[in-house]
Amino acid sequence: MSARVSVVLAVYNAAWCVERALDSVMAQTAPPAEVLLCDDGSTDGTPERVERRYGDRVRVLRFPHRNASATRGRGLAQAEGDWLAFLDADDWWREDKLERQLDFLARHPDVRFVSTDGDFRSADGVIRESWLSDYFHPVKELHGDLFPLLARRCFPLMSSCLLARDAYLAVGGMDPGLVYSHDYDLWLRVAARYPIALMAEPLVHYWFHPGSLSRRLEERHRDDLALMERIASGALRPDAAIRRLGEERAAALAYDIALLCVRDGRYGEARRLFARARRTGTLSRRALAAVSAWLPGPALAGVRRMRWLRGPVAATRARPARLEGPGAST
Repeated sequence: MSARVSVVLAVYNAAWCVERALDSVMAQTAPPAEVLLCDDGSTDGTPERVERRYGDRVRVLRFPHRNASATRGRGLAQAEGDWLAFLDADDWWREDKLERQLDFLARHPDVRFVSTDGDFRSADGVIRESWLSDYFHPVKELHGDLFPLLARRCFPLMSSCLLARDAYLAVGGMDPGLVYSHDYDLWLRVAARYPIALMAEPLVHYWFHPGSLSRRLEERHRDDLALMERIASGALRPDAAIRRLGEERAAALAYDIALLCVRDGRYGEARRLFARARRTGTLSRRALAAVSAWLPGPALAGVRRMRWLRGPVAATRARPARLEGPGAST
C-alpha cells in the first residue's frame, strides 16, 4: 500500500495567495490523500474563497483567531494520513515535491522526517536559488542523527517538511504555547528520537517579503531561548556536549535580547538577561555582559551610545556559523 499524505495549511487572511499554494498541491504528480486548510479566524474571506474554488477537494476547518501554532496543531490533530506535509499559504511546491520525497523515504525507511531545499521568490522572480545555502556549504543530502546540527541552527524550511504521523504523535504534537518557534520545537523533539533527513533538491518556492527576516525578532529570540534552555537541561537528550551547546546558544540569545531591551529602555530586564549571558561564550561577550549586568539604566543607555563601543558590542552578538554535516547520504 502506498503512503497516504495529509497536507496541512494554517492560514490567516491569505486570500491574496492561498490559491497559488493550493493549485501547487492539486498539481502534484503524487497526489495527497487529503488537504486540510486550517483557518485562524481570517477576516478577508479566505475560507469562503477556498470552498468556492476547490469544493470537497479541500477540507476547510474554521477556528477562532489565535495564532499559527494553535491553529496548525488543531488541524494536524484531525489529519488521517501516514505522513503530514506542512505548507504555508504564501509558499508553493514544485509539482514533483511529494513524489521526490516519497521516493527518498522508500529508499530510507528508517527516516521519520524529511525536509528539502527551496528557492526565494518575490514579485520580481527568483531572488536566491537556495534556502539551504544560508546554512550549509556545500548543500548536500544528509540523513541519520541530525539532532546536533539542528540544535545549532533551524535549517528545515517549514513548507518543505514531511513528517511521519506516528512520530508526530509520539513526541506530543505541536506546542501551542510557542508562537514563533513552534516548528523548530517540533523538529527538535522529533530529531532527538528519530533519524531525519535533508534533501538538497529545491522542491519549494518560498515567498520572500521585504523586511520579513527581521520582523518580530525579539519574540523569535525569546522562543528560541526557551528551546535552548530545554536542551541545556538535558530534557531532549542527556548528552553532555549537546547540553553545553544548548547553554552556549542560550547565553548568546540572552545577550542579544538584552541589547534589544537596552535599545527600548527596559533596563531592569536587560540587566537580568546580561547576568544570564555571562555564564558562557566568548571572553569578550562574557566580559561585556558581566559589566552590563550591574550598570544602572542611564549608564546602560550611555554605553549603547558610545561610538567607540559599537564595534566591540556588534562583534559579540550571535552570528550562527555554517553547518558541517556528517557526510552525504547515498
